[in-house]
Amino acid sequence: MNTTTQILPGVKTIGWVRCSDLIPDIALRGIAGMSVPVLAEIVPVHFFNSPSCKCVTEKDNGNRTDSASLSFISDDLLPSDRELAFVVSAVNGEHFLIGAREAPFPVVKRTRSTGDSSSDPAGTLYEVTHKAIKSLVKCHITSY
Repeated sequence: MNTTTQILPGVKTIGWVRCSDLIPDIALRGIAGMSVPVLAEIVPVHFFNSPSCKCVTEKDNGNRTDSASLSFISDDLLPSDRELAFVVSAVNGEHFLIGAREAPFPVVKRTRSTGDSSSDPAGTLYEVTHKAIKSLVKCHITSY
């Protein structure tokens, strides 16, 4: 089994968008090397410290699977009543999309913490994972 890992050079901004507002077939467009447009409203997320975003690609018997992960601490409360996709902008100006209009959707794990009085920040730790044939797809956005 071959595995490659992509790690962004640094996260500049994070935003969320409803999966239902995205264009269809994002994974297939990503496999073709196309940059997909995000035409829906992107809601910015305020975050603390250094967020982490990476994508691991596994090839097993000719099948490809991407596993993208994004983690960040925020004081924003993200909606939990709908499927969310995430737009991540790197410091080098590139934009990436985690999620698609169709299933499988990203899984958002939320851990609320009051923090430790000595060093840990209070806030919500979000851990986003998305496993699909193509995840962390390059995208272009009209506004942020």
